[in-house]
Amino acid sequence: MNDPTAEAARLMKIAEAIVYEMDRQGVADAVADLGFNVMELAKVVIRAAERDVIPFRKPQP
Repeated sequence: MNDPTAEAARLMKIAEAIVYEMDRQGVADAVADLGFNVMELAKVVIRAAERDVIPFRKPQP
């Protein structure tokens, strides 16, 4: 995808879906307090949807 506007719209749509689902499950506030970065996850979701290999990162202590 080469259109920056379309890429930004796709990123925002995925980020909104992630936040909605976390809120639906009742964990949005908890992960926000932990400093969760929804935009980083949304970017990984897009990469995975495009069949890129996503390496697993060990959580930081």
